Amino acid sequence: MSTRSNIIVDDGYRRIQLYRHYDGFPDDLLPDLEQALLYAWPWPRFEAADFAAAIVRAWKGEGGGNITVDGSPKDWELIHADVEWVYLIRPQGEKMKEGVQPFYAGDPIVEVYDWRDFWFSGVDPHKVKPQPIKRVKLLEAKMAGRKDGGL
Repeated sequence: MSTRSNIIVDDGYRRIQLYRHYDGFPDDLLPDLEQALLYAWPWPRFEAADFAAAIVRAWKGEGGGNITVDGSPKDWELIHADVEWVYLIRPQGEKMKEGVQPFYAGDPIVEVYDWRDFWFSGVDPHKVKPQPIKRVKLLEAKMAGRKDGGL
């Protein structure tokens, strides 16, 4: 059976959601995020649209399916009903201006949410207040995923 997940990339200006059909467990997904760094803006720049595209570029090498762009949620309203894990990638740092679009400079973090309690729960997605079970710097995600031996 697949471990489905949603990945939300949020820079404070845009919020883009991706859907990963399998290998969504933190031990698999966190280390895979490092692949996207090859295709994203170099630090300290971080933009949601750019980093979401970098994830898709890095993971689409295996063919169709598995990773898709899933929308631009305001809250948690687009999370799939059968998703087990949700990841929120966002910057922590200073907001910068370049041109007309602001961006953040600083190390992005990944927040991991165990979403199994919300499966088919009927909770209003605009009122849900999930708490992350783990926070790691994006640059440390590879080690964080494997060293726990499971969450």
